[in-house]
Amino acid sequence: MGRAYTYRCDRCGFEDRFNEGHGFLIHPQPLDSYLKSREKLFHYQTHRVLKELAREHRNLFVDAGFKIYKCSHCGVLYDKVDVTVYNDGKVLHRSEFRCTHCRSRLKLTNIHRLKKAVCPVCKKNTFRIDQRKMVLWD
Repeated sequence: MGRAYTYRCDRCGFEDRFNEGHGFLIHPQPLDSYLKSREKLFHYQTHRVLKELAREHRNLFVDAGFKIYKCSHCGVLYDKVDVTVYNDGKVLHRSEFRCTHCRSRLKLTNIHRLKKAVCPVCKKNTFRIDQRKMVLWD
């Protein structure tokens, strides 16, 4: 089950929604199961890496889910599909993401502790969670 959090800028009124968690499509599964399905749910570069790893290793497991990241330089929030590939508990691949504004590496954030962030539109530190608009999804 996943959650969707809505953030709204107190200054300009911009609103955005951020997903976190697993659902019917994006969820942990054996790599073979993902590659056999018709749906290609991940970024094309991630999909290419997964195919290469499947050729080199057997019985790999993919842990995939939406996670919320924050740029440590800009303070802007992003939700991304995080993909980690395991071989007997050892990490073979982990997604890495960069900020679209400044290209800094994004850091995983704890949305429950985050009080405010930078609005991607007006660039002010007035982007706050709207508790009334939290949604559970699957």
